[in-house]
Amino acid sequence: MNKTNTEATGAFPKINVIFRSCDVVTAVHHAPRPFNLDKLTLIKICFKSLYDALQGYNYHIVVLGDKISDNLRNFFQQHNVELIEGSFGNDASIRETVKIAQRFPDDEWVYFCEDDYLHTPDAIKKINTLLQERESIVPASIKFKRRLRKREITLLSVPRFINKPDIVVFPADYPDRYEQAYSARDFIFHTSDSHWRQISDVTFTFIMRAGTVKQKAALLNKASHRANDRLLSKKLFGKSFFTINNILGLSPMPGVATHMHTQTMSPLADWETIVQKYLNELGIHA
Repeated sequence: MNKTNTEATGAFPKINVIFRSCDVVTAVHHAPRPFNLDKLTLIKICFKSLYDALQGYNYHIVVLGDKISDNLRNFFQQHNVELIEGSFGNDASIRETVKIAQRFPDDEWVYFCEDDYLHTPDAIKKINTLLQERESIVPASIKFKRRLRKREITLLSVPRFINKPDIVVFPADYPDRYEQAYSARDFIFHTSDSHWRQISDVTFTFIMRAGTVKQKAALLNKASHRANDRLLSKKLFGKSFFTINNILGLSPMPGVATHMHTQTMSPLADWETIVQKYLNELGIHA
């Protein structure tokens, strides 16, 4: 655990961050970056936003560096992280994160985090609350009702699951989910400090219980081929019903992180101000 005050953090769920980073490739799909940020600067800002949000919570950070530069290596070494380096490529680096996750106890959490996700200051606070209150997150049953005079009675209630599904947390809130062509009826939940929407698609940035990672290792490794997050999402999530193999995907509303591509940034957060804050702190002039 990175914090010295064990009593202060011991009550919180343990979050093991695996931060997958490469400053050689600007963008796998050549998507433009916001605010004219180069990849090295973007990684530093994104990592620092997550690192700051984790302070005060129960966490451990593994940085998986894929052919990283001396500059980036020196940056990571200034923080309390476990640094693992190699020459992987995108697909193999995903499989390496799955391998690293195998060593964590089943009841801890794993945050697979790509290096181009910027976090809000309260990101881990809200995620931590969800993890602590997850027993209250239950997909509603289907009810068949009939109105008799002035009141409505339930004739039949059909549960949507046999066993309560695990959750996976995707911290971003993609803007296309609000477009009419892609909008759908999804479950909406709330914790004591935020709202959460059911999702059916993720990238390779998400939080999953370590025990579930081990159960889904074969799928995660298969989906790593060409970074096939569509395959991962299709096989991972339930929609209206949940079998023993399905998981409930959740994203916060508004998002507590954003994918730093100009077309997919989470709405309703002042990301430019957050970027400028870290540019100033890191002494970088954009």
